[in-house]
Formats: sequence, C-alpha cells, structure tokens
Amino acid sequence: MNIPVWRRLGRAILIPVLALLTALAIGAMVMAIFGDDPVRAYQGLFSGAFGNGRAWSTTIRKMTPLIRTGLSVAVDLPTGNVIARIRVPPGPHNVAATGDRWVMVTSPPAGAVTLVDARSLRVVKIFRGFGYPHDVEIDGGRAYVTDEARGQLVVISIAGRRVIARVPVGPRPHDVAVGDLAIVTHGPSQPDLTLVEVSDLDRLRAVRRMAVGGPAHDISKQPDTANIYLTYWGSGVVGAVDGGRGRVLWRRQIGSLVHHVQFDYFHGRRLWVTDHETGRAYLLSSRDGRILRSLGGCPGAHHVAFTPRLAAFACHDSSSLLVYDTATARTRPIRVGAGPHGLAVAVRP
Repeated sequence: MNIPVWRRLGRAILIPVLALLTALAIGAMVMAIFGDDPVRAYQGLFSGAFGNGRAWSTTIRKMTPLIRTGLSVAVDLPTGNVIARIRVPPGPHNVAATGDRWVMVTSPPAGAVTLVDARSLRVVKIFRGFGYPHDVEIDGGRAYVTDEARGQLVVISIAGRRVIARVPVGPRPHDVAVGDLAIVTHGPSQPDLTLVEVSDLDRLRAVRRMAVGGPAHDISKQPDTANIYLTYWGSGVVGAVDGGRGRVLWRRQIGSLVHHVQFDYFHGRRLWVTDHETGRAYLLSSRDGRILRSLGGCPGAHHVAFTPRLAAFACHDSSSLLVYDTATARTRPIRVGAGPHGLAVAVRP
C-alpha cells in the first residue's frame, strides 16, 4: 500500500518532536525531584545554546569534542611538550592532583572517576557507580567528588582504592573546596553553600548551609584561613567570604561570564579567575578583588593551575593551554587537543 507523501513527512517530523518533548518532560521531573526550577533551568539552557548567533556557533563547535573525547593529556609545562595521552572513560571533565603522584579525573557522562599515577602516566583504577560525577578535590589522602545526579559528596580513599563514604549534601552539588570542612556549591537555583564535616570518618555529614550573596558556581579556599573565593552563576562577579563567620568580605564585577577561580597558594595574596565569554584570565588581589593583571588569548577560558613560576589556563575553544610565565610576563599557547577543561599540576621525579 502506498502511503501519501504528506503522511510520511508528518511521521518523520512528529516522532522526533514527541521524543524531544518526552525527554524535556522527564528532565523537568528529575530537576523538580532534586529541588531545581525546571523553567529557569531550560531558559538558561536554550538561551546559552541558541540565544544568538555566537551561541549557535559555540554550541555546534563544542558538540563534537564533548561526544568523542576520552583522553587526558599530560603536558610538560616548562617545555610545552605533550608527553602522554591517557585513555580514560568518555567525557573527562575535571581533574585534581596530590602534587607528588596521584591524579583523579572525573568523567560525568560515563559515571566514572579515574585514578592515574603521574609517575608512570598509567591508569591505576576506574571507580564506577556514580550518577554524574562533576568536580573532584584531593586533601589528606582522600578524593572528594560531587555527584550531581545523586546529591552526594563521595569520599574516596586513594591509598585504599575504595569509596569510603557517600554524604547527602542536597540538590545538584557542583564544585567543592576542602580544608577543615568540605564546602560545596550547587546549581543556579540553590543560593547557599553546604558545609560538610570531613575530619572524622565516623561523622561525615552535612552540618549547615551558608548564604554567600547568591548562587555560587566555582569555589577556592585560602589555606590556613577561613576565607573562600567564589564565582557566581551566569555573571562576571567574583566574591570573597569569611567562611567562619559567614560574612561576605567583598564582591566585584570582574568580567562578562566568569567561570572559575583559584587561589594562588604559592604567592599567598592573590587569585586567578577566568572569563569564559571573553577568553580572558584575571589576576586579582585576594584582599579586595582589585584587578592586578589581565591576560587575553584564551578562547572559552576554563580552569587554571600553577607552579611557583607558571600559570596555565585551559582554553576550551582553541584546543590549547595558555601558559603565563610570571617572571617574564610572557604567554605562549600549547596545543593539546579538542575541548580542554580541567587542569591540575603534578610533579614528576
């Protein structure tokens, strides 16, 4: 039997549309369960992905690297040489290092976290069973992973090679900084931080919430103080908070769409932030947020990491790192492959 062309065309259009609507409905239910506002989330999603011509081109440009990438790249920063490409589960995103040996890599789409030996540049173990592991930080022989899908902070013993705790922390935990407490940011509809007791393995628990002047995106802690530094969702604002008193110390409009912040623990009185929208990195005074230096040439700027002399920035849209020499004030790009995002520094003997 011949089916009319208009009916075949109608089916070809209707089935994908129904599939899309069903997926959106399921996504809205999941977000509602985790306490997020589906309408606000979808507005941000479609505005960011398709709101203007630049957004369209950026969305198309980023799709392929996110789908195909399953590599972590080891780079010798002084020479700029790529010394290894390490196969990890698909979608590697954030990375943390102990400094002397161990590196942890999250792969959110694969629900996995990978432990890498920086000396041998080999995978030691892949931890699976996560919903959507986003961020990872290492402190005191433990790795702390935010599982966005399950609302948990997952604690891994690096020496024991095992998960030792899963702590409920509330909806959509995003980034984490660790000191005497683990401090967790959440999604854009959650205005407060969550503070987690981590000093006693038998009493790992969320202890309180803390308001910081708006929904925080990324977070970095200043060692040996209560000070924390934050970026805020969908803005160019950077802030400093006294975590002990819960008091905002300063807030400044720095850029257009500031994503990531990292306290410079080698220097002790400054921090770096990156502006994803403008492709710039800013060196700020940790005391008051004043801009001390501004660097360009890092399209789609994401994370930053440093040595005592060098600062490196992940330039997502140019498939490269930008390395800044603090002694000479010179920058140079290093090509590393599609879509770099997370960065960490490990010292190899």
